[in-house]
Amino acid sequence: MAAWTSIGWALAAAAQTAAEAATEAAAGSGTVSINLDGMALGWVGGLIAAGLIVIGAAGGIGNVAGRACEAIARQPEAGGRIFTTLIISAALIEGVTLFSLIICLLAVIRQ
Repeated sequence: MAAWTSIGWALAAAAQTAAEAATEAAAGSGTVSINLDGMALGWVGGLIAAGLIVIGAAGGIGNVAGRACEAIARQPEAGGRIFTTLIISAALIEGVTLFSLIICLLAVIRQ
């Protein structure tokens, strides 16, 4: 939920910047310029990276779970071992995801 909140804040800031630029252009300057400083670009990059990380982790866990279900359907007697392997694989994927999200968070905060 926090990721969606961060994305919402970033989009709100971008919308406000665009609205200010449009108001300035309408006032008579004739050109629209949106100035994004390094911190804003850092936030956008961090949010995009975090989103891609979560999408990749969800796809990986979904793939592992789907393959485990197929394997258990083929060999029900090996279900216990397959389930154990599924849990270990999912935990490793979640661990890598957590470390990646922390790295993105640190990159954004350090700006």
